[in-house]
Amino acid sequence: MKLWRILARYGGWRLLAAIVAGLGAGLALAALMRLIHRALTLPADAAGSAALEFVGLLLAYLFGTLIAQQSLNDAAERLQWELRLRLLRQALAAPLRQLERTGFPRLMTLLGSDVRQLADYLCGLPDSVVNLAIAVGCFVYMAWLSPPVFVFNVVFIALAAACYLVPERAAQRIYRRAATAWDKHIGQLTYALQGLRSLLLSRPRRRDFVEGHFGPTGGVVREFTRRSRFIHVLAERGAEAMVLGNVACLLFVLPRFVDLPIATTTGLLLAAIFARQPLKDSLDILPRTQRARVAIDRMHEAGLDPFVETPPEPLGPAPGENGEFRELALEQVTFRYEPDHEQSGFACGPFTFRIRAGEIVFVVGGNGSGKTTLAKLLCGLYPPESGRILLDGQPITDEAGRAGQRARFAAVFPGDPLFEHVLGRAPAEAEQRGGALLRELRLDHKVVLRGTEFSTTDLSQGQRRRLVLLGALLEERPVLLLDEWAADQDPEFRIFFYDQIVPELRARGRTLILITHDDRYFNRADRVLKLEGGALVDNGAA
Repeated sequence: MKLWRILARYGGWRLLAAIVAGLGAGLALAALMRLIHRALTLPADAAGSAALEFVGLLLAYLFGTLIAQQSLNDAAERLQWELRLRLLRQALAAPLRQLERTGFPRLMTLLGSDVRQLADYLCGLPDSVVNLAIAVGCFVYMAWLSPPVFVFNVVFIALAAACYLVPERAAQRIYRRAATAWDKHIGQLTYALQGLRSLLLSRPRRRDFVEGHFGPTGGVVREFTRRSRFIHVLAERGAEAMVLGNVACLLFVLPRFVDLPIATTTGLLLAAIFARQPLKDSLDILPRTQRARVAIDRMHEAGLDPFVETPPEPLGPAPGENGEFRELALEQVTFRYEPDHEQSGFACGPFTFRIRAGEIVFVVGGNGSGKTTLAKLLCGLYPPESGRILLDGQPITDEAGRAGQRARFAAVFPGDPLFEHVLGRAPAEAEQRGGALLRELRLDHKVVLRGTEFSTTDLSQGQRRRLVLLGALLEERPVLLLDEWAADQDPEFRIFFYDQIVPELRARGRTLILITHDDRYFNRADRVLKLEGGALVDNGAA
């Protein structure tokens, strides 16, 4: 039912047109089979009209298949791109923890190959409809020739379909395991592309990755896929053998029990042989259906729903984006990561402190102390497990409140990618304000903003991080949070950042929260929050 809801939603009238045209084409081809049978006994003077009828039926078949295929090709492309857009909008509106639990590799597979599975299924429907119509036409002709033989054939074909479906279900269970292994394989491929430099530098690491991880995981995917396809081929060939066995029964078994004229027997054999290939081809839709259902199930498991309409983001600023910021207060706020791989979850907090407008606050602590988790709580990317967060004195109790909290923050986290365009700003505004920021960030000799597009992103890591910061600054939010941003900068620019850029940003009314290890610059902060083991151990002045 879910699958047909998707087809109806994205296929619409094209799906109906394809089904009608496919049925017409299939019945035309079945009528051709009947005409061929009749032509064997037609007198010579009737050959001309039979030839004209043949041409008419052939044209009906050709045009019917053309309309069916093209209608669903258009629908499949529409399904692929609109469904991918809808799912991406849902993912970008989903809670961060939900996306983190799903994982980047699985999201890539869902938005890529799983959506493509649904489009391929839709593309394959016309052939199945045509083949099914041909088979139905042949069986109708059988029923007209001999009802007892028709009943025998229906029972025989039903048994063949059952013998096909049982192993096919087993094949789909293996296919689901292959899809899970493929998610892991995509994650490894992503690591290889992102870690090219470290892999190129070290032969042992490169060999260990390729031979010890990427290769074996690919082997698991290959083995599951091979087993799934083998069972599918076995089921397909078994069903085909049973269909051929049906022809053998018509030749050698039924004549012993049913007395039929030679012309009738010839027609029955012709119908059975003519229906064999369409029956076989129509069965191909079953594994495609199962794979499409697996794709839909995987979307639901990731918290994405292909049936939910997700409208585009409205134009203009988000609610609260241009609002004032006076104070953000945390009162006994805690957060806990779910247990994973039989390990207890990591807990952070309780956190109790306030950040006031215009402050420069440094957050410090060792790796794994909870700094980035605290940053996500401050930004509204994580909801607290307990305690409460107050924005300008008002408690944040729901997702709408967290949206307003997020609208006050611009942030740069480690690993944030650099896009080739400035996002969220009109071209003229981006070019004017961005040009000034390029000069402030000492990049104007390297990069030019043409509208919203950077002239180049082929820069050093530190310079690329400056362009990411530029995008955050262009949002002009009242609070700027930078997570280990300065760690990628050279010593000279790091000094310039703390001594020049940070004070200037405060002078423009920004509140700054900097996660850093640069202890030599702690005296630039109004306060330093120190974390250890997920807990706040120092909330003193710098």
